[in-house]
Amino acid sequence: MLKGTLLSSFKLSALTVALAFPIVAQAHTSYGGTARDFGSFSSAGGSATISNQAVSGNFGWADGADADWGDAHRIRAFKLSLTDTANVQLSAQANPTATESSVGGLLPGFSIYSGLLHEAPAGADYDTAIVTTEWLANNGPVGAEGALNSLGNLTIGNDDGDLSHLTFQGYAFDGPSSVDYGAGTINGDGTVDGFVSDSFTLSAGDYTILVGGADYAAQGPAPWDAYGLEASVVISAVPEPETYGMLLIGLGLVGFAARRRLAQDRPNQGLGLNYA
Repeated sequence: MLKGTLLSSFKLSALTVALAFPIVAQAHTSYGGTARDFGSFSSAGGSATISNQAVSGNFGWADGADADWGDAHRIRAFKLSLTDTANVQLSAQANPTATESSVGGLLPGFSIYSGLLHEAPAGADYDTAIVTTEWLANNGPVGAEGALNSLGNLTIGNDDGDLSHLTFQGYAFDGPSSVDYGAGTINGDGTVDGFVSDSFTLSAGDYTILVGGADYAAQGPAPWDAYGLEASVVISAVPEPETYGMLLIGLGLVGFAARRRLAQDRPNQGLGLNYA
């Protein structure tokens, strides 16, 4: 009888672990292989759109914008590479048909960082990796809910004991023009319409873009719907300072010529002369 009880307990424990494993795997951050890789661009220009993605819940990005940070597996990670300095316009929007199970209504927010998360064959980064929790205990906010810092540098590690350090470059979100979730005032695009876009001047290197829901009030107990999203980048050249200088000189010369012509015409008008 005892043997049977132990065997049943062992099977129950094994089943519990098996059921828990997909949840743990889901908590790992990644670029989905090549699924969320925008590719490599130069300042010569280009664009890319990735539409078949979804995030769990409509609050993940906003949760990382408060004082105790947030859970990194409530966002989707995208990556981008630049071969030289360029202007990068990032956009994110709701896409209810992105996946078979996704719904509409996402209020998107994103943060961009220089640097990349760990990729295969290295282990994937996640909030509850031992190295992550140790780093948060020593460097994160009191009572940190996770490693996601939507408004600053982000550090998260893997089971290999290695940390990824991402350097914050900027953010944008679909929401109020001014709001404070407890970490200071932040500015949304002022139009809550399921779309957000902003431009950044970025130097050569690799970048991580984290996209998630910006509806802070949507937090609550699981389960959370999968909100469909689409993200895109448009790359263009950054005007050189010399270009601005030449433009100003050109405008100045045009203005000078116009004033000189006007000054020449005025005496003629006063004398009643006509050169037509």
